[in-house]
Amino acid sequence: MASENIGSVYPTKIPGYEDAADIQAALKLYHYGTSSEITTESQIIPNSVVGHIKALDTRIDTIEADGLGSAVLASMPTGIDNGYIWVDSSTSLTTDVQYATASYQISQPTNPTTGALWVDSDSSPLKMYVWSGSEWKEIGA
Repeated sequence: MASENIGSVYPTKIPGYEDAADIQAALKLYHYGTSSEITTESQIIPNSVVGHIKALDTRIDTIEADGLGSAVLASMPTGIDNGYIWVDSSTSLTTDVQYATASYQISQPTNPTTGALWVDSDSSPLKMYVWSGSEWKEIGA
């Protein structure tokens, strides 16, 4: 069976126009890149639908093996990337939990703490601000 390559980003194969119509052979060629029987992973052809799915699966396995990008350790890890979360296992929790609140009012709140949120209730559309520690910064502006 002659085959033709289709696609440039994720290429795969289809039967040639001169081939007799055999839907099973055509689907094997399209999915597996060959009309032969595939019995092991080592026979998967990279430029086939199954090959592209296998490559994606391998990438997902790699990401999952790396973990969620976080660690619970007694000391700060070294060589970490931005976005990595470290939870210090040597600290203890307090019973005084602080929940974030947002103020919904016309004027800026007085004596805010860093990270406080304020929704300007008379703006249209509504504008939201966060206290940086020295000034109110508009979110999304």
